[in-house]
Amino acid sequence: MAGGFGAPTSGGGDFEAKITTVVIISCILAASGGLMFGYDIGISGGVTSMPEFLKEFFPVVYQKNSTARA
Repeated sequence: MAGGFGAPTSGGGDFEAKITTVVIISCILAASGGLMFGYDIGISGGVTSMPEFLKEFFPVVYQKNSTARA
């Protein structure tokens, strides 16, 4: 069986996994953390490479980048 919430079809012996409230909350928190991390990396990575941002907050880096491009 590929995925799903069913019991394992082979192996495992007498072990039966149960989906508890703690497991569900842990999965939701882990997924939320991954989404927030990915969103943060995507947004901040795009903003910090913008010439306007570099010119305003990091003029030395902006000048190094602009002289390297010319």
